[in-house]
Amino acid sequence: MIEAGIKLGHPAGIPVPDIASYGNEVDKDATRRDREATLRGEINRLLARPVSTRRTLQACTDAIVNNLNVAFARIWTLKRGQGTLKLQASSGLYTSIDGEFSRIPVGHCKIGRIAETRIPCLTNAALCDPRLDQEWLSQEGLVAFAGYPLVADNRVTGVIAVFARHSIRPDTLESIGSIAGILAQGIERQRSQRELRTAIKAGYDAVAEERTRIAREMHDGLLQNVTGIALQLRAVLPRVRATPEEAATVLEHILEVTERTSTEARQAVVGMRHITDGNDLVKALQSAVERILDGSALDFAVNVRGRTRPMSPRVCDAGTHIVQEAITNVLRHARAQTVQVALDFGIRRLLISVRDDGRGFVPEHATTESTHFGLLGMRERAREIGAGVRVRSALEHGTTVSMLVPYTTR
Repeated sequence: MIEAGIKLGHPAGIPVPDIASYGNEVDKDATRRDREATLRGEINRLLARPVSTRRTLQACTDAIVNNLNVAFARIWTLKRGQGTLKLQASSGLYTSIDGEFSRIPVGHCKIGRIAETRIPCLTNAALCDPRLDQEWLSQEGLVAFAGYPLVADNRVTGVIAVFARHSIRPDTLESIGSIAGILAQGIERQRSQRELRTAIKAGYDAVAEERTRIAREMHDGLLQNVTGIALQLRAVLPRVRATPEEAATVLEHILEVTERTSTEARQAVVGMRHITDGNDLVKALQSAVERILDGSALDFAVNVRGRTRPMSPRVCDAGTHIVQEAITNVLRHARAQTVQVALDFGIRRLLISVRDDGRGFVPEHATTESTHFGLLGMRERAREIGAGVRVRSALEHGTTVSMLVPYTTR
């Protein structure tokens, strides 16, 4: 659509220029065409750069102002599924992308209507267009306006607008129109590339998260159970010759633990593992502690303070895993005589603690791989349910692992 003020050809009554002036005009036209061709090439080059969309579009408006001799140029973009144009680049007379026109609803004012109708608005008589701010145009000496929708794959991706202090030639308008098409495709291509990178990163993160989950499940389940099996086998060895029948009973129990370990390992790999049933955390912890310490010489107690309350299956699972890991570390590293598990049901939170009287350690110097991974797994599990884990220890003064669970945790 070409509005009033832009005319093609030579109207009647206008004298034909002489040969010299005609030659000058030809030279100017050739220079202008070269400049516009160079501009299109530069826009293509800018859109191919691996930089942010905003930086790319700002470089594009700079190039438009420098090569087309316009007062200023602006580009707005429209995100998929949204109804507001966002100003991304502004060059020339105005360089700020903040202010009154930084966000324009589709359908509002000149720019918004271009996005809504998908029809270019082109005029060399801007001072006669009531849809433009006449006072502002007069103050800045602007007479021409060209606005194009940026359309790619039949979808509006934004709007480009230029203002000039002189009439804009029809062939220059064609150049701006072709640039609008290049910009639309470039914006859509960069958007697609961003979405692809996001999807690739999400896929990578999902794989990494799944690997971490499997490693944690194996460490917290398989290795703990294997440790328990090893302890029981060591305890039953002296009985094999002395009391074969008693030893056979113990070995049957060890076989049951082994079979359960195999099942839990398979379930962990496919992400189906749930070690607790229902929402009775006290019962789940009591069973877990008895199972882990069965066959060991370690004295233990499970103490409950406060009024018990049901906890979500996720909290039960996480709490049981953390207690299992803490007790397994006691068995493997602490050389303790006793261990106490306490559940303190407070008014707003639950405090779970595992305390032993073992040799302890200096937390910042705990560098063995098994202990380090166990502490890491505890904190990861606690974080997943909005809880926190604290480890306090000192040489020859035992270790206490505490887990604070807000009741708002699910």
